[in-house]
Amino acid sequence: MFKRIALLSTITSLALAAGASLAFAADKTLVVWDFKSTDPLVKPYFDFVKETFEKAHPGVVIKQIAQPADSYYTVLGTAINAKQGPDVALLHGGNQALDRADAFVPLKDEVADVVPKLAGLPAFLRSDGAYVALPLTVQGAVYYMNKEVLREAGLDADMVPQTWEDFTAVCEAIKSKTKASCLTIGNKDGVDFINVIAAIAEGTWSKETRAKFIAHDLSWTSDDMRAVFQTMQTMIDKGWLEKGANSYSPYTDAVNIFAGARTGLILGLISDAPNSWKNVEDLAGSGEVGVAMPVAIGQTPEQKPNRLEVDGGIGFGITSWSQNKDLAVDYIKTAVSPEAAAVLMETAGGLPSNEAVDVSTIDSPAAKEIIRLLNCCTDDKRIKSYYGVAERRELQRLGQLLLTGDTTVDQVLQSLESVRQAEIARAK
Repeated sequence: MFKRIALLSTITSLALAAGASLAFAADKTLVVWDFKSTDPLVKPYFDFVKETFEKAHPGVVIKQIAQPADSYYTVLGTAINAKQGPDVALLHGGNQALDRADAFVPLKDEVADVVPKLAGLPAFLRSDGAYVALPLTVQGAVYYMNKEVLREAGLDADMVPQTWEDFTAVCEAIKSKTKASCLTIGNKDGVDFINVIAAIAEGTWSKETRAKFIAHDLSWTSDDMRAVFQTMQTMIDKGWLEKGANSYSPYTDAVNIFAGARTGLILGLISDAPNSWKNVEDLAGSGEVGVAMPVAIGQTPEQKPNRLEVDGGIGFGITSWSQNKDLAVDYIKTAVSPEAAAVLMETAGGLPSNEAVDVSTIDSPAAKEIIRLLNCCTDDKRIKSYYGVAERRELQRLGQLLLTGDTTVDQVLQSLESVRQAEIARAK
């Protein structure tokens, strides 16, 4: 996936490439919305993009506005309805971007020069062959394993569970021989439940079932879906999960619990997040973090070797009402450039979409293993990116209730299917 090519361009070359825009660039403000620029890990990247762009476009000011992450799409929805707000907006890949495609400029010819360099584009691909946004990163989820906890449980710290039986053995050993939990879920607002469900589904479903779900053609009450939720119920019943998970943030609390050896595993992202390899390893110690793909369930690893779901993580799109579309295109090209991607990789642990970035400079053992998996074992598109908007909200709500024993698997699935059918009816 990644080419190990030295960076050839410089900020000066970016300024030259953007020279054609200078004639109309004087005394303008380009408004950019995001949900990450105040994160200390990611802020240097946004600062770099802003400074590089403004240097290449004298007279243009970037107004960077970080919206609250937990209400970002609500705020963005208000802006879309009013056709006011940002010129450029940050979007998650999959349904979060595709469901809002009509509110964004279809990017095609104007970005044709950078598209061949970018991985993760299918997450932003419109039905007409254009793109809602261009990805900054590739994204996926893995289990990070705390080797201190594994050693305390009498396990081989370098052993990676490949099957449900392996996973069971790890959790039972941790439960019986340590004071740690097996798996910590940061399920504040139901965030991590949807991720764990997707990881279980990835290990369980056939290629055909997975494709049906992504195409919104798999009933929530189907046997394939029930099998996933029953596995989750088993994890709950066996007491493998950290108590109080519904009050924990996946990006702070869960990571600190992991780093403090109070849990054996967390399900974390592979790129540009507080629960991705860089922050996790910085806190737990270099070499103390193992990496495992979602395990194969009901099949052998040989039958399903590609279990690392990968998609375009986050990307910038241009709003349909922007009066500065040409400048916005230049901004996005700056944001996905090798120079900017290198900053994101070095400061935030971002795994860049731009394949011209030299990832061989990464020293982290956990990151090296993720890069190895990216080159051997990926599955295109992430299941969690294709929950419907209403389905996602209901799944987050019900996930919290399932963890506390206040609902059942059948009740969850029936409610989710009702929401799905209501969404289908509204779309007709």
